[in-house]
Amino acid sequence: MKLRDRDNFVVLGVFLGVTALLAAVVLAVVSQLTAGPIDAATQRTRQGAFLRLGLPEFDRTGDDCRFDGCLFTPVYKNDELCGFVGQGSGSGYGGEIIVLAGFDTSSRITGVQILQHKETPGLGANVCERKFQRTIFNLAEKAPAVPANRYLDQFTGVNSADYASWSIRKDGGKFDYMTGATVTSRAVTGIVADIAGKFKAWREVK
Repeated sequence: MKLRDRDNFVVLGVFLGVTALLAAVVLAVVSQLTAGPIDAATQRTRQGAFLRLGLPEFDRTGDDCRFDGCLFTPVYKNDELCGFVGQGSGSGYGGEIIVLAGFDTSSRITGVQILQHKETPGLGANVCERKFQRTIFNLAEKAPAVPANRYLDQFTGVNSADYASWSIRKDGGKFDYMTGATVTSRAVTGIVADIAGKFKAWREVK
């Protein structure tokens, strides 16, 4: 006996419902199975970036502390506090930019690294990425562990207490920006300033 149209719709609806349920279950299981490894890989990447922040030599990190949207991590050498790492984020031209900033115990910035970004290759990406460019003049040179980046390196050695006045030159500030990537330059400067300001507040309440 042939199914009527109404019965066909019911059977199709049940089939689609079961398929959707199975798909949801599979996605949930896969998400649970991969969450741990993904989190571990992210943490390894983050810890590796700590070594490129110009911090004083350290042999262990302390517990992460979340404060006002930023994450702060103390670092130690022989159980003596020798610096801090601050992590913050903000919106760039292509999406979220996650920034790490190192601080010594006198609150000066030791280095800045971009942990994650989605900026345009050749433009905003040049503000965020550290790459050693091979030329005929440096073919024999060994690539540095931390390649220079003029936009990120201008924060090194700056007293983080002065964060409130930080902006790019186009906005009347003192920091250089990349023509064609003003949004990214402004975003990175703003994120570093935000981390610095919250670092100051966090240390005052610690």
